[in-house]
Amino acid sequence: MTDPGTDLTTEFAKELAKQIPIKDALAPPARQTGQILEDIVKTVQLALVPFQMAGALQDRLRGFIDRSVRAVPEANRVSPAPQILGPIIEGIRYEPADTPIDEMFSRLLSCSMNSAQLNDAHPAFPQIIKQVSADEAILLSKLADGAFSQVAHAELDRVRNLFKPTVIESEGIPRDGLRFPDNARLYIEHLYQLGLVEFSTTKSPESTMTGGQQTGSRTFGEHQLTRWGRQFVRACTSKTPPA
Repeated sequence: MTDPGTDLTTEFAKELAKQIPIKDALAPPARQTGQILEDIVKTVQLALVPFQMAGALQDRLRGFIDRSVRAVPEANRVSPAPQILGPIIEGIRYEPADTPIDEMFSRLLSCSMNSAQLNDAHPAFPQIIKQVSADEAILLSKLADGAFSQVAHAELDRVRNLFKPTVIESEGIPRDGLRFPDNARLYIEHLYQLGLVEFSTTKSPESTMTGGQQTGSRTFGEHQLTRWGRQFVRACTSKTPPA
């Protein structure tokens, strides 16, 4: 007896393939039709094993794929790379619909099917999305609009001639829209670890003086997207930061 789950994933993959014109001029006709469809079917099946494809998941996947495909101009639609399609399908199994992370997965799938954006769709991006929180997704979107400024001060211990730990005097990390705004700095640190954000100095440090003696040093900088981060944002959000 045929596995019902296999039939469902096959039908799902066929629906996806129907929406993607085959555009591989170098491939023979057989490769341009049945073989590409077979590759998509295998990718979808692999992503869903050993998960049982229940009715709710069927509807979830169909809606997700339909939304992602429709975001791509029909003339630009190409078959997505299995290395991106498979992890995306696996990822949305655990992500509710209409969240910032769900939107990232959808944008990335659209990017991977858009001939005009293929250079931005990196196979590492699905795994990065899985590590990003909803609040961090919001901060990445805001960083695409501009860097977050920061002013910090370190007091000078004149007895030991050493600077004490730096204290943040002002920071431009926006907290509006965050579910857990108190975690904003933690989120930025995590985005650093993922290689998406970096810190750069915006001007030379300034000495703070009292009674003609230096009592500390004030530094100026900003959190900004790395080159890798800019590509990630272009591929996974609606924002288009510069290359």
